[in-house]
Amino acid sequence: MADSRGLIGAILQYALMSRSQYWAPERLHRYVEAKLTRSLTAAARIPFYRERLGGGAPGLGDLPNLPTLSRAQVPYLLDSVRSMEPSRNDLTPYRSAGSTGMPVGFVWDAGHQASRFAARARYLRANGWNPIRRSAWLVSTRPESTDAWFVTRGRFLGARFTSHLGDMEQQAEWLRKLDPLYLYAFPVNLDGLARVFEARRWRLTSLRKIFSGSEILEGSLRERLRRAFGVEVADNYGSTEAFLAWQCPQGSYHINAEHVFLEVVDEGGGPAAPGAMGRVVVTTLQNYLMPLIRYEIGDYAIAAQGGCCCGRTLPLIGQILGREINLFIDGNGNRFVPWPLFKPLTAREWIVQYQVVQRDIGRFVVRFVSDRDLAAHDEAEIAHHFETITRSPMTVEFERLDQIPRAPSGKFMMAMSEIAARPDPFAMSAGRNRPET
Repeated sequence: MADSRGLIGAILQYALMSRSQYWAPERLHRYVEAKLTRSLTAAARIPFYRERLGGGAPGLGDLPNLPTLSRAQVPYLLDSVRSMEPSRNDLTPYRSAGSTGMPVGFVWDAGHQASRFAARARYLRANGWNPIRRSAWLVSTRPESTDAWFVTRGRFLGARFTSHLGDMEQQAEWLRKLDPLYLYAFPVNLDGLARVFEARRWRLTSLRKIFSGSEILEGSLRERLRRAFGVEVADNYGSTEAFLAWQCPQGSYHINAEHVFLEVVDEGGGPAAPGAMGRVVVTTLQNYLMPLIRYEIGDYAIAAQGGCCCGRTLPLIGQILGREINLFIDGNGNRFVPWPLFKPLTAREWIVQYQVVQRDIGRFVVRFVSDRDLAAHDEAEIAHHFETITRSPMTVEFERLDQIPRAPSGKFMMAMSEIAARPDPFAMSAGRNRPET
C-alpha cells in the first residue's frame, strides 16, 4: 500500500515537473522561494537547527549566510529528529554507503521521495525512455538504491534488472541477448561492456540511448561509448540525499530546482564565478521531516549560468568533478581535475581497467588490469604525459592487478587521492559562512 501511495505521489509530482521545467523564470523563482521558506520553517522546529539558527526561522535572505551542514554533523541531526517523536518506529534511515569512508543515515518524508522519483522520470522521458519498451538496468541492488526502487517497485513492463557487480563477460552476454532499446549502467560498467563488445565485434542493433549515473562520466568514455554502441549518453547527477541534476538531449545539466536548491560556492563560501570550480551545497525543498539546510554533499563542480537551447528554464550546473578524494593536489596545494591524465591509458585498449592513485605530491601509482605488462616505452610515455599535464617532475609507479577493488559503496573510482587531508579553505574561511564543528 505504501508503495502504491508513493507511486501515485510521484506521478502527480511528475505531472507538475513536466510543466514547471518550462515556466517563466519569475514563476519558477516564486515556486522555489515558497518551498525554501517552508523548509527553513520546518528546520527551525528541530532542536539541532534551532540551536544553530539562533532560535527562530531564518528568512530567505539569510540563507547564503547560514552555516553549512557537514557530513559529520548529519548523525546529530538524525538523532535530533528522532528525539522529537521518540515513540515513532518508522524513522528507519536510508543509508549512504559513504565513498568518503563516512557512511551516514537520512530519513525522508513521502513528498521528498515522490519528488525524487518524479525528477528521475523527467530525466529519462526527456531523453526518449519509454517505460513499456525493452530496457536493461545494471545498477545497485541495495534496498535504499533509488534505481532499484524505481525499476523493481515501479513495475515498468519493459525493464530488465541485474546487479552491476556481476562478471563483465556475463553482463555483456546478458545484454547482447536482451538487445534493449535503452541501457542504464554506471560508467565503470559501461567502460567494461564497451571493451567486451569491441573485442568481440558485437553490436546492439536496437539500442537508442544509454543512461548513466552514480560515478563521473569522463569525456573519453563518452567517445568510446559512441564508437562501441553508436548512441549518445544521457548522464545524471544523483545521490542518496537527493536527485540533483540531469543531462538533456542538448547536453546541458539541468538542476532539479523544484526538488533541491543547489549552490556552487567558492573558497569564501560565496557563489563561485561561472566557469570556476567550487563545492556543491544542497538544501532540500520537499523533505520537511529531516530537511538538509546548506548541506555540503562532498562534491566539486563547475559553476554555470545562462539557459539551454532546449527551452527549459531550470538552472544549470557545469561539469561534475567528483568528491575531494577524486581530485588531485599540485605542488602549490591547489586541487586539480585528474581526467586529462588518463588519455594514454584510455588509448591502450588492451588495458581492461585502470585507476590512478596520488600517493603524495609528485608521486602517482597507475593500477591496471590487462593480460600483459606495460613495456618500458609505455611506462615512459605515460609518465611523460603526466609531467606534461602537471608541468612538474614526478614519480609514476605501475601495478598490474587481476582486479581493481571498488569502494565500500560499490562505486569504482578511476582517480583516488591518498594524501592526508590538507587544511580546507572552505573550513578556514573567515566570517559567518564557516562550517561549524
